Amino acid sequence: MLIYLNLLDTEEEKSKFEQIYNNYKLTMFYVAKSILKDDYLSEDAVHDAFINIAKSLDNISDVISARTKGYVVIIVRNISFNILKKQKPIVEIEDFEENVSYDISLEDEILSKLSFDFIIEEIMNLPLIYKDVLYLSYVEELSTQEISKLINISNEAVKKRLQRGRRKLVENIKEAM
Repeated sequence: MLIYLNLLDTEEEKSKFEQIYNNYKLTMFYVAKSILKDDYLSEDAVHDAFINIAKSLDNISDVISARTKGYVVIIVRNISFNILKKQKPIVEIEDFEENVSYDISLEDEILSKLSFDFIIEEIMNLPLIYKDVLYLSYVEELSTQEISKLINISNEAVKKRLQRGRRKLVENIKEAM
């Protein structure tokens, strides 16, 4: 805990971080272990996640909330997947997909006519790879650079996932209507 607290400046930040640590450490470990199936790797994932949380503590306003829980779970889940990738080299489907031009103005027009709650509900139904970046972008209002640092993927990968996620979101909404 002292390692994390040394990353913070004020007593208010330290208190906020301690609350996050005490409330979510077991959940974070459970999520990491469910992905990594190893206690030591799971501890590493949780440790890295807490370092990321300490560095981006200003993104958390209410410590005890479903939103904060979702935020910390997304962070530890993505770090766990990155550790897993290093353990077992895999090739992502994204690397083989063609670049297809797509009319983003059409997406914006469709999404602007719907309620925020409905859009969030539909985001939660997307595949994990898109759900996380869309949630961090639209709900947490993070920039692509912030998302990139938080989930430890390149800025270009974040942009591509946002683009593909928006496309999938619009397709799902059209089907629901």
